[in-house]
Formats: sequence, structure tokens, C-alpha cells
Amino acid sequence: MTSPLNTQELTARVDAELKAIINARDVPLYGMMSYHMGWTDAPGHTDPATPKQHGLGTLCLLACGAVGGDLETAIPGAASVELVNNFTEIHDDVQGGIPRRANRDALWWVWGPAQAINAGDGMHALARLALFRLLEHGVSSEVTFRAVRLMDEASLATCEGRFIDMEAQERLDLSLDAYLNMAAKKNGSLLAGALKLGALIGAGEDNLLDSFHQCGTSLGVALQVQADVNEFWSASPSPEVMNKKKLLPIVFALEKASASEKRRLGEVYFKRVLDPEDVKKVREVVEGLGVKEACRDIVSQRLSDAMSALDTPGVSPEGRSSIEALARQLLGE
Repeated sequence: MTSPLNTQELTARVDAELKAIINARDVPLYGMMSYHMGWTDAPGHTDPATPKQHGLGTLCLLACGAVGGDLETAIPGAASVELVNNFTEIHDDVQGGIPRRANRDALWWVWGPAQAINAGDGMHALARLALFRLLEHGVSSEVTFRAVRLMDEASLATCEGRFIDMEAQERLDLSLDAYLNMAAKKNGSLLAGALKLGALIGAGEDNLLDSFHQCGTSLGVALQVQADVNEFWSASPSPEVMNKKKLLPIVFALEKASASEKRRLGEVYFKRVLDPEDVKKVREVVEGLGVKEACRDIVSQRLSDAMSALDTPGVSPEGRSSIEALARQLLGE
């Protein structure tokens, strides 16, 4: 079993597989993907990218090991999950008008939205093809077929969650429960897919998939909430905050606020365009309601739920510890 200390090595192995998949093709489209992955620069854009953690791919490998499987066998699955994740990143940047990612210009800002969509769609197709590389690693055709179906279902659920997220952008009546259900689809589906895929490849059967599904879904919600907290209280207002995206602190505030506080929030969110002064007003209301502490409680509870789901026969204690260590690292603990 791989220990939590070896996640860096696992990240490097996933990265090598991704390079083998993307760099095998010489159409300039794949150069755009390479730029997004942080491996290359674009003409006139030489800012170094932040190295990707490949957290989802690494979770896939750890799940494989946790059920007694050979990590090397699951490498194509880990790459597939990462390709889906990066496809969503590219599309999120286009949809949200986010000009920067990983400390440099986003792919769409360099090549334009239309070509960015092509690159994202191409990554999604490569993710599916990557799973067929499992056959070269000795995985049966039956398990490979189930792996393809599993990832297609996770990808579709993720797209459903992203649709719900965007649809809620102009609404002020989004409840906390509705937000958490959205986060479970948008972020939890892909986390659950990564863990289930690793467990399927490692064990070759479905008996533990429900446990890993519960783990991934809860962990995905925790990560989404933590990301929202970080974004809402960032040093300078992010494009998504300025675009009136309903991050959890705002949803929480709208649910807990008094009538007068809701009016103050409504005055801001019914404006067509926000400015930094508007964001300051929203933060004043949110902070007065103890929202940050409530969000932290949700993160803590969802992490606990995620790890409790793996307290089941068939998941090794070492494997569970490795997954928890990586989960805490992804949460910034």
C-alpha cells in the first residue's frame, strides 16, 4: 500500500500518463491542452503555471490500492479522471469569463473562447479513450466497459451540477439544501467517480462502490464549500464574485439574514454590474451573521462523513488513511 507521503510520486506518474496521451498527437489543438496543463508556454505568454496536483487522479490510485489492487493498473483511469476535470476547468473559465488560471492567462484568454471550447471538448474525448488503455494494463474488457460507463455517468452528473450552478446565478431564493445538492452533483460526482473507478479497477467488482460513492460525494461537497469560502474572502474580489455567482457564504447569508439584511443584499444583487464597493457591503452583512464559522462546520462534517463511509470491510486501514491524508491536503489543512 502506498503511504500518504508518496502522493507526490503518484502525481508524477499520473502526469507522465497524461503527457503520453496528449503529446502523442501533433495537431496544434493539443498544444493548447499542454498549455492548460502547465507543461508549455504560448507565444507571448511566459508566466510559469502552478504545478497541478492531479488530486482526483491520485485519489483514483489510492482507492485502487485501498481495495488491494495494483496501482500501476489504474494509471489510465487516473489520467481519464484528470482529463475530465481539466475539461471542466477550461469550460468553467469560458463560462465565467475568468481570465486567469494557475497564475497565468487562461486558455480562452490566449486563443479565444471558441478554440478553448474545442480544447475542452477534445479533452473530454481523450478521457474516454484513455480508459481503453486499461486493456493494455491487463484489465478485462468487462471491467473496462464498466469503467467507461462509470466515468460517462460521473461526467454527465457533473455537467448537470454545473448547469444548476449557472442557473442559480441570478436567483436570490437558492436554499442551503439546494446549494448542497448542486455541489454534490457539480463537484461530488467527479470525486465519487474517481474513487469508484479506482476501486472498480482494483477489485474488479461492484461490492464497495457505494462506500466510495458516499466518500467522494461528501468530500466533493467539502472541497466545494472550502473553495467558495476561499474565493469569497480572497484579498481582492474574484471575477465570479463580481459576476454575482452564488457562493455558499452568500447562500447561507440569504437564508439566515433578517428582512432588513436581505434588502441590503437584494440592493446589491439586483444591480446589473457589481463593483468592489458592492462586494464590501455584502461581506459586512455576511460576516455579521457568523457565516464563515457555519461554512467551516459543513466542511468538517462532510469530511467526517466521507471518511466514515470507508470504515467498511474490504477497505484497508492504510488505504483509508492515505485517502484521508490527501483529502486534508486538498482542503488546505
